[in-house]
Amino acid sequence: MNFSTMSFGTLQIPSSLPKPTIQSFIERACNPQMVEPDLALDLEIADLINQKKQNYPRDAAVHIVRLINHRNPNVSMLALTLLDICVKNCGYPFHLQIATKEFLNELVRKFPEKPPVVPNPIQLRILEYIQEWKSTICVSSRHKDDLHYINYMYKLLLHKGYVFPELDDQSAAVLNPADTLKSPDELEEEDRAAQAAKLQELIRRGTPADLEEANELMKVMAGYDPDVKPDYKKQAGEELERIQRKAILLNDMLNNVKPGEVIGEGDIFEELSQACKAVQPKIQKLISEEEDSESIDQLLNLNDIINTVLKKYQNILNGVFNDPNDALPPPPPPSTTGSQPESWLIDLGDSEPQHGQIQITGDLIDGGGGPSNNNDPPKTGTLIDDLIGLSFN
Repeated sequence: MNFSTMSFGTLQIPSSLPKPTIQSFIERACNPQMVEPDLALDLEIADLINQKKQNYPRDAAVHIVRLINHRNPNVSMLALTLLDICVKNCGYPFHLQIATKEFLNELVRKFPEKPPVVPNPIQLRILEYIQEWKSTICVSSRHKDDLHYINYMYKLLLHKGYVFPELDDQSAAVLNPADTLKSPDELEEEDRAAQAAKLQELIRRGTPADLEEANELMKVMAGYDPDVKPDYKKQAGEELERIQRKAILLNDMLNNVKPGEVIGEGDIFEELSQACKAVQPKIQKLISEEEDSESIDQLLNLNDIINTVLKKYQNILNGVFNDPNDALPPPPPPSTTGSQPESWLIDLGDSEPQHGQIQITGDLIDGGGGPSNNNDPPKTGTLIDDLIGLSFN
């Protein structure tokens, strides 16, 4: 036999193995054989969503909510943990997806029309998440107007008779970061990323109204009308003024503390001091990057005010009062942006029922007679009209 003449054909070797999809990562994270969540893998999925963008936020949200409704409750709980990590570690593109009618309807698909006396652990976790989202990203996000269906689903569940669990302040604090200070460039970059995500979602939905809105959004993104471009320098300046008012408020409160009075144990003193501490690294970073001399002076002055107030706070905790070095430096001159000073004491927000025992109010049924939520878009009629499209299937 002449082996030199034998032919075994051409071995086709792929140039590269197929890359794992976001769905395959999610399937691994929700493997029914797992007894507890793989938090490292969950965070890796969140990082992947942030890095890849494009269709990843939507694909991830759709696949996660499908697994939440899995017949195996262990898979459902793993998927809920993954959802929570993605919401807390991903930004607006993912938040936009969990605020769609499709996602929210699928999230509550297994909720009975009449609430059970005792919700099962999966239902309880979902109620906890919706309550948390409503109280955090639907209030503090710069793009909260795009998240209004979360508010609608919350109201629909209340209308059906569901009772929300008490809000976990520690968990919610992750979605309400103390450090919201951004430079003008960072604000613009954040807006561009949000606009790109919203444009993709509008085109995907493809209704005439969505396409019309997409057309207007493309004009904004292209700078078609320079007059509608936000003044990011003004926005950054307003945030600096808010931080300064917090520091001055803390200073004024400390001036009224009497010897022997106990402060700093989970009270407003500790809250304000933590808020001031949280922004210090960012202020120092902005000082090193800023080129405008007026802005540098404002940042340096604010940094001095915070340092002085925090020193006074620590002195009082240690029983030292009336230190002559605790006097505040003179505040910087008012911003020339023309913005009006914003009142800042303690923001109590809109009137809300007590956590854990939420009552149905009259305006839920007839659309009037009660306080309105300024974060909600204008109502088209009664509240029930606004809930059309959200349902239990």
